[in-house]
Amino acid sequence: MHGGRNTVIVAMALLAVWLYSGRLLGFRSWEWHQKLVLEVDTPTGTKTGGSTVAIHASTDPKWVPISAADGIRSEVKGEASFVEISPGKYLFATVDSNSPAERAAFTFPAKKGVNAYDQLDAIERVREARTVWRGKYPDLFTFLNNSDPSSVEKVDPNNLEASFGPGVFLKRITLEITNEPVTDGAIGKILAWLPDYYKTQFDGSQGIVYVGKYESPANSLSSGAFKTP
Repeated sequence: MHGGRNTVIVAMALLAVWLYSGRLLGFRSWEWHQKLVLEVDTPTGTKTGGSTVAIHASTDPKWVPISAADGIRSEVKGEASFVEISPGKYLFATVDSNSPAERAAFTFPAKKGVNAYDQLDAIERVREARTVWRGKYPDLFTFLNNSDPSSVEKVDPNNLEASFGPGVFLKRITLEITNEPVTDGAIGKILAWLPDYYKTQFDGSQGIVYVGKYESPANSLSSGAFKTP
């Protein structure tokens, strides 16, 4: 019994030393869960919907000989927030546009004199919801036919009526740092074909993004924008 307890104590001590040494050398990392919620006014009342994603941010010290050294990079794990505007008609907010970690930093700004590292420390600790600045909105989309990925259309946050009809307005988007688990599976009930479009665009093209007059959401989006692999 004592041997097992001693092993655990030693392991915890080694972990603490490893974490502390990493900070001394300049390696830092942060993790938190954040929930993006869409609020939409409709003729039948306000509709809300959201999902929780996991954020992992990290940095390497200046002495590391890589281009990302001394910069903060982030990864997201989860799926797109969405809200049902009317039966079978959904508004989606992508997970890979306008970096979710950057959105959190703008939504929960640092106090004067606080550096970026301390700001991320604070974001890890906070448990609060705030309104997202419009300039940091994710890209918004809808599907004319939820069974057809090529029917995807971009939605103007300033003009939801163009996509959903009269009386539909985006009220606000909120972001909450939360202890909720990462949302998993909700979007797959609406877009069952997502697993088939991680290596191709929604129009079936592979690795080709058209520009100019030929550009469209269908030939520039893949499933990673709606659910991380």
